[in-house]
Amino acid sequence: MIKTKSVVRLALLLSIYYCKLSDAEDVWPQVATAPPVSEDDYIGDVPKVLTVSRLSQSLADAPSAVTVIDRGTIRASGIVDLPEIFRLVPGFYVGVNAGYVQSTNHAVSYHGMTSAYSGSMQVLINGRSVYSPLYGGVQWSELPIVIADIERIEITRGPNAASYGANSFFGVINIITQQPNEVATNSIIATHGNGRNEAFYRHADKIGDVNYRITTGYREDEGIDGRPDFKRTRLLNAQADYRVNESNTLEFEFGIVDGARGEGNLDKDDILFLPRTKQIDNHYELVRWRHNISDDSDFSLQAYHSYDRSDDDATSTNLRPVVKAIVLQQQLRIFPVARATRIANAAARTLFADNITILNDVITERSDIEAQHNFAIGKTLRVVWGGSVRQDTMYAPHYLGTDKTDYFNLERLFGHVEWQAHEKLVFNLGAMVEHNDFTGTDISPRASINFKLSPNHTLRFGVSTALRTPNYVEEKFNRRVIVPATVPLLGVFTVDKGNVDPEHITSREIGYLGKVGRFSLDARIFNDDIHDYIQTVKRNDFIIPAGFIPVTGRPTTSQNGGNVEIKGFETQTKWHISKDTNVLLNYTYVKIYGDEAELDRDITHSMPRSTISALLTHRFTPQWDASVAYYQTGEVAQLGDGDPVALTRRTDVRLARQFAYHACKGEASVAMENLFNEHYQEFADYNTLKRRAVVNVRLDF
Repeated sequence: MIKTKSVVRLALLLSIYYCKLSDAEDVWPQVATAPPVSEDDYIGDVPKVLTVSRLSQSLADAPSAVTVIDRGTIRASGIVDLPEIFRLVPGFYVGVNAGYVQSTNHAVSYHGMTSAYSGSMQVLINGRSVYSPLYGGVQWSELPIVIADIERIEITRGPNAASYGANSFFGVINIITQQPNEVATNSIIATHGNGRNEAFYRHADKIGDVNYRITTGYREDEGIDGRPDFKRTRLLNAQADYRVNESNTLEFEFGIVDGARGEGNLDKDDILFLPRTKQIDNHYELVRWRHNISDDSDFSLQAYHSYDRSDDDATSTNLRPVVKAIVLQQQLRIFPVARATRIANAAARTLFADNITILNDVITERSDIEAQHNFAIGKTLRVVWGGSVRQDTMYAPHYLGTDKTDYFNLERLFGHVEWQAHEKLVFNLGAMVEHNDFTGTDISPRASINFKLSPNHTLRFGVSTALRTPNYVEEKFNRRVIVPATVPLLGVFTVDKGNVDPEHITSREIGYLGKVGRFSLDARIFNDDIHDYIQTVKRNDFIIPAGFIPVTGRPTTSQNGGNVEIKGFETQTKWHISKDTNVLLNYTYVKIYGDEAELDRDITHSMPRSTISALLTHRFTPQWDASVAYYQTGEVAQLGDGDPVALTRRTDVRLARQFAYHACKGEASVAMENLFNEHYQEFADYNTLKRRAVVNVRLDF
């Protein structure tokens, strides 16, 4: 096993070899450094957003609420785990290492109603979908991406199936990386802290008409005290742009991740899925062709393939005393203690072995081809349309109850129109038609009207719809365990009936965007109506196959339940107090209504009633700057693996210094998470967070 502390030391030694250290103030004018970080580099508005409608639009013209997190904000926050940045987005809930299956993953959700696997949010990297077809969520720790490579993140706050299809139920996250020609030729990034170490090397250059970037490195995280949730990750990603001629460009992307993960949780399962190590192996390949037809018309064609594998072999505890206890409990309902005990002892002796091994391996693949055409009609009408075909394959014998690979096919056709009817009036209209193997054909329309009261003040009235197709967990799970014995024992956990309808959401919003001097405000009032909510229930009609002895209760299945209504408001405020001092402040109030007799337990409490996040940044000198972040999350009871946790407050601080060498430049920073060492819980009572400090060094040469 690689010792990451040694890797960090080696990275620093190599950087010193290339760059002769000297006093920063003395050499600063001698090297080609980037301009001093401005207020907009910290918490600035990106003039255009690309994700919402697939058209390049200003925030004032977009049909939905959007939050843009640029690399300056990411830097100032001091985060080391990508999901943590979404704490700075209104309406988001982030829970660290959620769940006891795939326990190293974060839960990232918008407006609640989520389990550890957060299957209602579409997540893209440069337009490539990365959600898992198994459960609909994202394995954040397995994404082949380094925070230092991110240019910005665009978050659509609200349903966006009109642009990106079924999984865009509550919103869309699009992570956009830096172009190869936007980064230094060589960079070393090293992080060391409490239970967290990583080191990455990035190289970028140009060969002829090809710009390329390669990033590789290693990351380790010991996880939360008391849980077997460590992570060991090796990754490499590459991006290249080839300009064929004035009208055509080819883009290539490649990424690979492998490593080990801690798995299991004795508090939840002390029999079958005990603490163990799981191996992961993932990669993807993408090619994109961009063709400029004219000044107001562009065409793109992209194809990508992704492969995700986890090898997870779980060996049970000694099952003889377990079987004896289960049978004894059953027989005591019928016979006296002595006879029930004899029957239980006999049942335990019939086992062929003390333990069983469960092969919990999962292999998923995705192949996707998408075409898109943007064009303008006159000066006031812009159109984008296109389509895609996708095939997901799923091999998961333990979950699906078969050794055969399952196939899921998806076809889509989308379109969007932006009409500048007047200098103060913008109409947006779009829709997605899609067909899939689980639920057939569906359509998701969206419409909005934006009134520009003045150049700095806009009102938006919007209605959007979306659907969420059931995932494999909800449609095809057949999870059972057979214990070999003279009369085999059968533990049945999930047997889906199938034919689950998609969830539907209709979201209505009134939004406001305003700016007065150095103060800007993004506010929205929303009302979300959700129908055909997919929930997990016990199967009363399940019959144990002949020749087996049952050792578990009734299995579960997924089915459509009642309706849910979500109401609330959220605000995002930016205040440029001065050229050196900036504040970002978010507040969200959410209320979920629903009849829990028809819905999951705790669904009305699955989102904190109120959340607050804030980021204050200040630059003391061209070299020194600092930031303070504050996060407050109300009481919440997440679904599935979660349970009620109390209100939490967390304060992070960061201090950074830019410096220069004779041949390079860089930055050193120290960040302290949970400064006041509040021992709070996130997502569930088995996740207790404590203070953590990390030191980060970046060198560009």
